[in-house]
This record gives sequence, C-alpha cells and structure tokens, in this order.
Amino acid sequence: MNTDNWNYYYKFSQVGMKGMSQTTYEPLINPEGTVFCASFKLNSDYHKEMGPRPLFTQEVVDWFFTNEVKNLEQFSNKSYCPEVLDIDYTNKKIFIKWYKHTCNDMVYSGNPWSKQWVGQFKEIMMDLINEGYYKLTMYPHCHYVTDTGVMKSIDWYGCLPKDNPLVPKNCMDAIIHDSAKFRLEETGTATNGYYNMETMFKRGLEEHVLWGHRNLKFIYDEIFKS
Repeated sequence: MNTDNWNYYYKFSQVGMKGMSQTTYEPLINPEGTVFCASFKLNSDYHKEMGPRPLFTQEVVDWFFTNEVKNLEQFSNKSYCPEVLDIDYTNKKIFIKWYKHTCNDMVYSGNPWSKQWVGQFKEIMMDLINEGYYKLTMYPHCHYVTDTGVMKSIDWYGCLPKDNPLVPKNCMDAIIHDSAKFRLEETGTATNGYYNMETMFKRGLEEHVLWGHRNLKFIYDEIFKS
C-alpha cells in the first residue's frame, strides 16, 4: 500500500494534550481511518521533535521490526491480536485493520473506562502471562476496541518471553524518551549488552502505566501476589 497521503497518529497525554505516541516506528492511518500502518523506518518526520537520534540505527529498526512480526505470528490465533492485512518486509511496514480510535483516544476524551474494558484488558494481560510472556507496551494507546466491542492490542515489539526478557542495550537506549529515562534506570545496569526488562514490566504494572487516573496495580497484585 502507498502511504504517501496518510496521516500520523498522535496520542493524548495525561493532561489532555496531543503528542507523539511512538519512538520506535512511524504510526500512520489512511485517510478513511480504516487501516493503520506501523512503518519501521530509520528517518521519520514524525520523530523530528526528538531532535537528532544518533543511537537510532538500522540495526535498532531491524530488531524491533523482527520482534514485532515474530510476536504477531506467535499470537495470531488470539482474539486480542490485530487483524493483519499485509506485511511489507522490504519496507518494514505492517498494516492492520483499524477502527478509528484507540483506548487512549476514548479515555482522554472524557469517556469512562468501562467495566467491559477492565475485564478485557485484564484477560489479555493474564493470558499473556499464562503463555509465558511480558508485554511492556500495555498503555491505552497500545489498545483499541473493534466495532463489536473486542479489545485488541498493538505494539508487539515490546513483548518478551518471561524466561528471557532481554532487549539489546543499544536498542533500548535508542528509543527511550527523555521523560521515561528513569524507567530504564529502575531496570538496572545492562549485562553482557542486554537489559533485563522484568523489573520495567513489573514497575509498569505496579505504578507507572496509567489508564486515565488508574494504574494497573490490581493486575500486578493478581499476578505476583497470588
């Protein structure tokens, strides 16, 4: 698909301001609002507000694209996996069916986080744990609801096996936003060139990841204190 006239996707912040939602890929939506494209590319106008990114190399792009595709294939039979329309391996673009809004758009535009959403989100997180995976990309802009009310999860580049939750140091250093560097400091020193992301996952659930004014400690407690 040609994405030349597609629009960028921006998320709402905690204070209701729209801003960049991704440091890993360029998020694009077709003019009709029916297809979303995760475009993994080295240089993007979308990321210009971050300034120079000397650490964001082709090696980094390749690692996250490969992990995204691997996990989309791994979880393709799950109801919460997006409906993949096409994967352009040459240009590193992934196309999925889109439903116009993410949970971020709905939560921060004044709509309440319904009990149905709470239940579906918890089921997704618990199922991933039972499958042996940590998915660090658990923010509201990483989830959307279909026309029939089914919640789906995107941004699978941040999904890692529990028994080996490692990301190359150069990859994490390249995508971490200044406002989130403290999360990487919490994670601890890299060993043999890799960060162990288990602590970041746990601290995200316990405190840092917010859906509106609510954190995800209720899920953390069920997973790690049961």
